[in-house]
Amino acid sequence: MAQTLRDIQIILVDDGSPDRTGQVCDEFAARDSRVEVIHKTNAGVGAARNDGLEIATGEWVIFCDSDDYLLPDALEKVLAEGERTGADVVFGDVELVFGERKETAVFYKNEFVTDDRQVMDRLIAADFYKYYCFDPPARGAAFGYGGPWNKLVRRQLLLDHGIRFDLSVRGIFDDLLYTACIFAAAERVAYVHVTIYGYRQLDSSITHRYKADLLDIDRAIFAAWEAFMARYGADGRFRKPYYANVLRRLKASMGQYFFHENNEKSFGAQCRELKALIGSEPYATALRELEPERLKYKYDKLLWQAARTGQPLAVWAVYQLFRLKGGK
Repeated sequence: MAQTLRDIQIILVDDGSPDRTGQVCDEFAARDSRVEVIHKTNAGVGAARNDGLEIATGEWVIFCDSDDYLLPDALEKVLAEGERTGADVVFGDVELVFGERKETAVFYKNEFVTDDRQVMDRLIAADFYKYYCFDPPARGAAFGYGGPWNKLVRRQLLLDHGIRFDLSVRGIFDDLLYTACIFAAAERVAYVHVTIYGYRQLDSSITHRYKADLLDIDRAIFAAWEAFMARYGADGRFRKPYYANVLRRLKASMGQYFFHENNEKSFGAQCRELKALIGSEPYATALRELEPERLKYKYDKLLWQAARTGQPLAVWAVYQLFRLKGGK
């Protein structure tokens, strides 16, 4: 509502909120005719975004998560770049918010406008795994290459290619899949050094919670990535970034499933399950064929080395080491 670009449609999706969120949304709609509200039974962030897309009428769309914000001039600036360049997707930088401290995440060293398919494929590779960024800034690859919230997208591109958020992955990595699809479908992409989005780093985020069904979700993620690669990368161009992505999911499962305090399985049962997991696909192939030079965090490198041994105790030891240190 504070955007300097005034001619916008604001869609608020109340995804079955148990508090006063729905009422607050309706109060905003009563104050501003640009605001439309969808009230629905809770079905997750992907379904909420898809429902918003169903009633979107603008030429362009962008997303904002419930605990974040758009900088006041964000839409004006990225829209101007989209109109100037004729791009299908325009994206910018992100302001990371750690309580009172703020830090800008710059995604590429140089601005660009491209219709080169090879360059856009490299954008997809960085979406799979950020250390495939082809022109990293001085501080290195940033957080959130796959986020939908810093990307202004022509709505017609989504309509023409049937692009929506994949509900099979239940709200995990559906944003990366969406981003891969828009880059694959786009004929031109523009990137600008404009900070457009404020992303709050919250410990209560859904990305930190215990998930009893995480391994099932990961299987759905891998199936969705395989389907994407069958359609857009059957020649294997995304295989190496994909394998690094598989390790990333293994890393996430350490804290969100294996060894989490809310996991009721015995330690022995967890180790047996972990051993079976790393010996199965796609983990086995990923651990064998990923490019270790792309692994920049010490945790990632040690986890890869430990998992390759097939010994769950080695994996557990690496997890404990870096959990206690609180580092990467």
